[in-house]
Amino acid sequence: MSNKKSGGNEDIYAHIFAYRIPKKKHNDFLRVRNGLSKIYLRHGTLGVETYHLGKTNVFEGFQGFDKALETTPDEEVWIEVDTYPNASEFGKIVGEIGEDKEAGPLWGELAQITGKRPVVMGEFSLVSGK
Repeated sequence: MSNKKSGGNEDIYAHIFAYRIPKKKHNDFLRVRNGLSKIYLRHGTLGVETYHLGKTNVFEGFQGFDKALETTPDEEVWIEVDTYPNASEFGKIVGEIGEDKEAGPLWGELAQITGKRPVVMGEFSLVSGK
């Protein structure tokens, strides 16, 4: 089954990131993400959503993001979901963002915030939804 974005005929494509951020860098992370979000949207990203992991009631047989990402007590988990019209537009838009002179310094700050913690990422195609 293929889902289409409203008013268009293209499949939605998502780039999703999971971050482990030191709790003391909470506000720095938000500031950098907000700056990058504006750049992404300017280049054609359909949506940029950032989520902060709250208390999670983990069901039997499941594992929470904090455990799966091996966070420490001084870290918090953030998820970023960026959406694009389709895979080919994703490549084009990300290429343009990569050349944006305002993005480079923000990515540098993001690298300082995450430190040596790995950022988990993946590209996803929407297969069901509303």
